[in-house]
Amino acid sequence: MKLQITLVLSLFLRLTHAQDYNLDSIKAVADTARGDIKIKSLIDLCWEYRFINADTARIYGMKGLQLARKGENRELEAYGLHSVGSAHEAQGNYTEALDYELKALEIRRRMGDKKKIAGTLNNIGIIHDERGDFKEALEYYHEAHQLYTETGEQSLIAMVLVNIGIVLKEQKDYRTAVNYYREASLVYKRLGKEFGMAACHANLGSVFFYLNEYDSALHYSLLATEEFRKQNIQQFLPASLSNAGMALHKLKRPKEAKEYLLQSKELFEKYENKKELAFGIIYLAEIYREEGNISEAERLALNGLEIANKINAQQEMLRAHQTLSDIYLSKGNLSKALIEFKNYSTIKDSLFSQEKSKQIAELQTRYETSKKEGEILLLRQENELKESRLERNQILVILLVIGITGLILLGFLWRNRLVLKQRVEIEATKAELRQSQLEAVITSQEEERKRFAADLHDGMGQLISAVKLNLSKDHVEKNSLNHAVEVLNEMNTEIRNIAFNLMPQVLIKGGLTEALTELATRVNRAGKIQMTVSEFDVPDDLQSDKKVALYRVCQEWVNNVIKYSKCSKINLQLVQHEDELVITLEDDGSGFDSHSLANSQGNGWRNINSRLTLVNGQIDIDSRPGRTGTTATISVPRILVQAA
Repeated sequence: MKLQITLVLSLFLRLTHAQDYNLDSIKAVADTARGDIKIKSLIDLCWEYRFINADTARIYGMKGLQLARKGENRELEAYGLHSVGSAHEAQGNYTEALDYELKALEIRRRMGDKKKIAGTLNNIGIIHDERGDFKEALEYYHEAHQLYTETGEQSLIAMVLVNIGIVLKEQKDYRTAVNYYREASLVYKRLGKEFGMAACHANLGSVFFYLNEYDSALHYSLLATEEFRKQNIQQFLPASLSNAGMALHKLKRPKEAKEYLLQSKELFEKYENKKELAFGIIYLAEIYREEGNISEAERLALNGLEIANKINAQQEMLRAHQTLSDIYLSKGNLSKALIEFKNYSTIKDSLFSQEKSKQIAELQTRYETSKKEGEILLLRQENELKESRLERNQILVILLVIGITGLILLGFLWRNRLVLKQRVEIEATKAELRQSQLEAVITSQEEERKRFAADLHDGMGQLISAVKLNLSKDHVEKNSLNHAVEVLNEMNTEIRNIAFNLMPQVLIKGGLTEALTELATRVNRAGKIQMTVSEFDVPDDLQSDKKVALYRVCQEWVNNVIKYSKCSKINLQLVQHEDELVITLEDDGSGFDSHSLANSQGNGWRNINSRLTLVNGQIDIDSRPGRTGTTATISVPRILVQAA
């Protein structure tokens, strides 16, 4: 009977995960898809085939598992291990099933998906249950129940309740098992899960059988059978049919009992449920023996024993030998009856020894635990003494850490103060530099004004007086008139020169290159110095203030060269590079100490630096005393010389 109910548990678990798949559609996807979709489809086929054809299921599952491992897809690898393990469990290959499921559990624990972890825990619980390891089964079931409760999966909570009920049944705690089944049934009824209700009814039928309440057992088993047929779920029929058949047998209705048991036998064979098949066949043999059909009883009992031996199902082997002993005794074959009874006793003693070994192991564990508790108490006392010492040392360490932290904090504050002081000094230096630049600009402006006033007073004043003298006579002679015209021409030239010095019109209307070219033309008119200007890729779209600043810098440098270097040639070159504008001024005059400019108090050098600061430019001077020729290189970043 135990085996029938275990079957209900196994099938029930698996269907809750995937009962809406269509095999043909999955096969089509598996044949055409690539990558993870193909892998998942293969494993889905394994899952769906596990109760239809377990061998086919494992072929699909192993293929999908290999591809998942090759693609290093841990999630699909866990799914593959879980599905292949379920296929082994469906055929009673519990060692292989447990190996695959434990590997799946290890991966899923690392991935942290509570629902999938719980599903694998539940399957491992089933395997331990079917192996008779009830304590381990309950541990896995309760952990699965906790995880399902955390995720709020009501239908899966009910599933685990059913499984716990099955283990309680195995431990003969039938009344508690009934409570678990009924609690699960109420959950499924609330959710409208017809299959879950049918599974609970099937399990209730089995428990009431053990309680010797055969009418209730028959009622729930037939109810489950009707529900499974209504839902067209063939895989679950053999369990409920078998339970109904056994209940009918106990109610003294052997003819009906055999009909139900034979139906379940055909379905067990179809779905290759070997352990359940062995149990059902042996039970049928007992009914035939009671009816006096000894030959059929013997055939069935031997068949059941053969199946039980193949899968090493010891409970079924035990019952088969007992049934065969009774059959041979009925036939009068005392020797065979004795042999079968001895086989029965041997297996029973083996099972008893195994149970005894378990009990001894448990007692040994308790003894070891008690011994270790004493050792732990002694260690605890020693640890308390060590802890008091540690606490004292910890206080000293804490005080030391506080002291070091204080020193570090003081050092940080001192360093922060030093940094602030340096920043203040830098800001003060920058302020002095800005003040110096402002003074240079103001001084330069004042010098320009003085020169402009002197030019007007000395040049224009005298020329106007000469014109006035020539034209103030009562009779103006032609020579005086001609002289006046010449003076006016000189005045025009002088005005143009003054205007050019103030602001060359060509600089405003044209570009920097045109203005510097006109400056060179004016320098060349004197006939003493030859000045040339050349340019390469200089843009015409320089900002006005930038053009003026660079022009004034070049003008100031040329004036200084003419004034101090005694040169005969000046070459000015403008080159636009990718990231900067470079102006080079070369002369063949006397060299000087370029470092002396740093301490120069002249307005010319200060004016050059202040204007270069405005355009973020810089000047490099290559000159030495006693050497002929000086080169000044001015560079300005491109972004500052482009138009706004």
